[in-house]
Amino acid sequence: MATYLTTTPTLLQRIRDCQAVVVLRERTLESVTTDHEAREARPLGTFRATPAEVLKGDDEGALTIRMPGAGSAEQAEQPEQAEQVAWRLAPQDERAQVAFLVRESRTSWVPYFSSVFPLDGETVLLSEEVEDDRPGEAGALDLAGLRALITRAAEEAREQQTKLWEAEPEIAARTRPHPVLESPEAPAPGATSAEPDTADPGGASAAPELAEPPELPEAPEE
Repeated sequence: MATYLTTTPTLLQRIRDCQAVVVLRERTLESVTTDHEAREARPLGTFRATPAEVLKGDDEGALTIRMPGAGSAEQAEQPEQAEQVAWRLAPQDERAQVAFLVRESRTSWVPYFSSVFPLDGETVLLSEEVEDDRPGEAGALDLAGLRALITRAAEEAREQQTKLWEAEPEIAARTRPHPVLESPEAPAPGATSAEPDTADPGGASAAPELAEPPELPEAPEE
């Protein structure tokens, strides 16, 4: 079972729900095809990038990342016009970028709700559509702050799971976390399809493995 979002996620939601956060300094556009799964045909680029730093998730080396571009499908199909297609994961941009990713399949990833943001030194330049819901006067978000937010989100998730095991172990044993996907009614341009890929048990539709229940202290001997 998957949960579909009908609203644009906030910054903290993106940090919590994405499966990987990586810093990319070099990326190569390998191919451009036409995405016919969207409401309107659009160019779909396949990029190859090796993260300079992995802030969340496992370091898998070079990644294949697929994402749509801002332009027409006709432009993508014409080699002489393909350069006019604009990409958030811009290979011609010399600045490093931070990408929030979810799995599309075993071998490819997509940006979560178009979450690809350029870096100005150590500062993450969030786009206007991202609601920054950090508490208080947070100021600019830098990589150190992003690492802290990722760590805090992981700690909160572990605490919630531990509390569930302690309070309702039977329910916790039956509970399987499920992926949060983009709404099929309001798809964001960060993924090619919001439908779970049931044919791919290792892809974005696969539920993460259950965490082991916390160890309980042994009862004192009488």
